[in-house]
Amino acid sequence: MTISFTLSTDSGAELAAVVAVARATRPDDTTSIADLGDWNLTQQAAGRMYARWLGWADDVVVGFSYIGQSPWLEPTMMIGRAMVEPEYERRGYGRELLERAERTALDNGADRVLGWTTDPTPRTMRFLERARYREIDRNWGSTLRIEECDLAALRRTVDESLSAGVRIASVGDLQGERPDWERDLYRLYAEIDADVPTQFPIARVGFEDFQAVSLGRRMLSDGYLVAIAGDRLVGLTEPRSVDDRPEEIEQDLTGVKASHRGRGIAKALKAASVLWAADAGYQLIRTENAQSNAAMLAVNDWLGFERVHPTVEVLKTL
Repeated sequence: MTISFTLSTDSGAELAAVVAVARATRPDDTTSIADLGDWNLTQQAAGRMYARWLGWADDVVVGFSYIGQSPWLEPTMMIGRAMVEPEYERRGYGRELLERAERTALDNGADRVLGWTTDPTPRTMRFLERARYREIDRNWGSTLRIEECDLAALRRTVDESLSAGVRIASVGDLQGERPDWERDLYRLYAEIDADVPTQFPIARVGFEDFQAVSLGRRMLSDGYLVAIAGDRLVGLTEPRSVDDRPEEIEQDLTGVKASHRGRGIAKALKAASVLWAADAGYQLIRTENAQSNAAMLAVNDWLGFERVHPTVEVLKTL
């Protein structure tokens, strides 16, 4: 068996191999070939550095690593990860792939790498510790089965927000109400996103990146909800479609402006999102929240989200 390592050309076949490795490592991974292609185009349009290394056993990809800049991070703090097919672990391939990603980061001016693992077993954590990564936070991947929800109770929660002077509208509604709806929504998104509790500095995402990521191919305009107090946008929740799983959605950023917190608006947004998903025929909602974001975890627990797996965030100074 011949082992080799190459930089990916990001051909369709190579992206398919990356997805296959990710799903072999964690069967509930929802990353798709189209997702990777979308991300590549976003990186290229913004002029950000990114690269994938592939590990080959003869002519089969058995592992990969990724390194790149992020619209949410300083240019010198890059995101990186390495994954290897389970049957090829403990042979040094993961270490080699990770080291190649780190050298690529150094060659492109990085001083730190932010990584993560969805397999925080003692063996995996020892591997990361030996590579000089330290744990900085944990995220909880959670799922909600809509058929198990008390929809009547959720409707009451949404009605309470209306009685308190806050209405909930979709992005589809905004398009008819506000000529400059994209910019208005962007300003709300950027303010909320920059205020999410993290263990590292969050950069203000640019408008073009917001359009590509938040309003991109997987946006569900009827389910992307905003809370409006008077004429001010004060909160949002953004579900996305899941490639290859038409019965599921992923719920990404949910948040409320600091000026309007403590009024139950986030709970009403999440409740309205579940009601919309139920009406649209979805069966499962996936989300992920940092352990340090206790307020949103409490909302998810109230809704009935089941914590499925932890994702450990790790940081290395190069």
